Amino acid sequence: MKTPKIILTALAVCLFTSMAYAQNPVKNKSGIGPRIGYYKAPDADDGTMFIGLQSRSRGEILGFELAAEYRGEQSYTVTGGELTVKQVPVTGSLLFFVPIAPNFQPYGLAGLGAYYTIYDYDGGFVNPGDDSEVNFGYHLGFGLDLPINSSAALNIDYRYLFLDGNEDRISEKNFSGNVITAGLTFYF
Repeated sequence: MKTPKIILTALAVCLFTSMAYAQNPVKNKSGIGPRIGYYKAPDADDGTMFIGLQSRSRGEILGFELAAEYRGEQSYTVTGGELTVKQVPVTGSLLFFVPIAPNFQPYGLAGLGAYYTIYDYDGGFVNPGDDSEVNFGYHLGFGLDLPINSSAALNIDYRYLFLDGNEDRISEKNFSGNVITAGLTFYF
């Protein structure tokens, strides 16, 4: 549980330092960069950190994000054993920026995603082992874009993911949950 607090503290420090140095807002550009985050579904025994890559294109008000991530294991207690789930989501989001100041640009977001989900059954299941499927979901959230200079920006956002499992044996499990993400985009 300390890891999310450390990440949020580091991001807060970056927030205040970037606000002092940002001279030019990032707009009408496209870029790519890394992202990290934390995901926790309400039915999971614990949350997981994730890493990924994002591509962003943005104008003054509207923007678009395409992201791919790898989410580590989350454990679920189910009848007859334990289920471990890993996910590889590919998502697209529409971003709505509110340019309050050149170095302070909050945004709302909405998007869709395909979630390649890998199940690892452990316990008394009829067919123990691995299984996988693709689930589709959507997300809503808000965030903050913090331009570092005219060609780089730090973004921090919160999303609520709406995603249900399709697997018959775990249909009662809900993969919806809270997602906190931080990314660094290098624009060209």
